[in-house]
Amino acid sequence: MPGRWLRRQLRLVPALLVPTARAVGWAAPLAGFALSLGLLALAVRPGLELPAGRLVLWLRLAMTAGALGCAFLLDDPSEPTTEGVAGSLLLRRTLRVTLLLPATAAWWVGVVWRVRAVHPGLPLPVAALTLEAAALLAVTVALAAAGSRLAPERRGGVVAAPALLALTSAAFLLPARVALYAEPGGAAWDGAHRRWALLGGLALATFAILAIGIYPELLAHFPPLSTLAGP
Repeated sequence: MPGRWLRRQLRLVPALLVPTARAVGWAAPLAGFALSLGLLALAVRPGLELPAGRLVLWLRLAMTAGALGCAFLLDDPSEPTTEGVAGSLLLRRTLRVTLLLPATAAWWVGVVWRVRAVHPGLPLPVAALTLEAAALLAVTVALAAAGSRLAPERRGGVVAAPALLALTSAAFLLPARVALYAEPGGAAWDGAHRRWALLGGLALATFAILAIGIYPELLAHFPPLSTLAGP
């Protein structure tokens, strides 16, 4: 049954590509990417020497700025009226994310290129930082999927964007044993990136669960809040 369902969904992809591309609000993600690159261009420029730790900090701030725009990727006021059309909610949301991947890849290449162009001799842990960026984007779309259940008209970005800012701000304050933002070459570096990989995987699983619709069924196993509050 799962294999049959998956094949049926994949056959719908060509028919849904163009309508999905038209429905996506491109302005917010592209503005986030542009803001991120502009911020990095101001901070990392020729003639301004930055230590490796400060440079990585600016890269992480650029990641956050880029991810903020993606918090609005799933915004779709028409979603309640299209739930009965061909293609599952998971498929339609996955297509939205997939359509943004080329622009996301171009943005990240631009971020890395800027740093390498200004500081060509500085060893930059590109693979580890790419993992951070990918996991942060996965967390962003998971927050957007959760926010669409809370915000009016399924505009999950108004929930996801402040939640993302709060989470990234809190991540900078975590103690070393559970740190996500570690200094390059430090003792916590490898452990931090194992946590990033785990966080990204959990975020993607959450995104899928919310789209499939398991979340309301899970809530049904818990008593209503009114009964927990007592008489």
